[in-house]
Amino acid sequence: MLPFAIINFHELCPAELCEVIAHKFHTPVEQTAEQVLSYFAIDRQDDQQAPPATDIQHLLFSRMQAEILQLVRKEGTILFPVVITAYGNREDVRCIQPATYHSIRSSHQKITLLLQKLRQVTDNYQLQATWSNAYKLCVGDMYSLEQLVHQWIYVTRNILYPAVTKPGTMIIRQDDLPHSSSID
Repeated sequence: MLPFAIINFHELCPAELCEVIAHKFHTPVEQTAEQVLSYFAIDRQDDQQAPPATDIQHLLFSRMQAEILQLVRKEGTILFPVVITAYGNREDVRCIQPATYHSIRSSHQKITLLLQKLRQVTDNYQLQATWSNAYKLCVGDMYSLEQLVHQWIYVTRNILYPAVTKPGTMIIRQDDLPHSSSID
């Protein structure tokens, strides 16, 4: 079990949640993404045992990493400092505007869709005996990253943002109902 699995996120105040998310999700997600990209940038060139879908995986993963880094920067440099400052000044922590929240939701949806596509082109992360050890590690890291990102999105969408968005912000929108969507 992952070390942060024992944290009861519901017991944390919004400022503490921001700190935990930054340390337990942002940092490991960034590090794991860098490990995967290092395979694609360095090891892939010489790996004759990687499947043909590796190039598509690289493209999808790069796009997903760009979305993740943008979200990490937005949370870490803009949103979290606002929440922490408001909490520290004993101001209303419901300081996130609806438009900001919907922008975050849009980023979550793009990342989730890219994770689904990546899972599809990796054949559900099923390792094959014919693959090189380097590629197997890369696939394992992609799977670990998927798990971390889903947990991060869950904590922010279900615990943090409902606590810090302005009253009246619609948390579930018509767009959230099941239907086909596109990352374009």
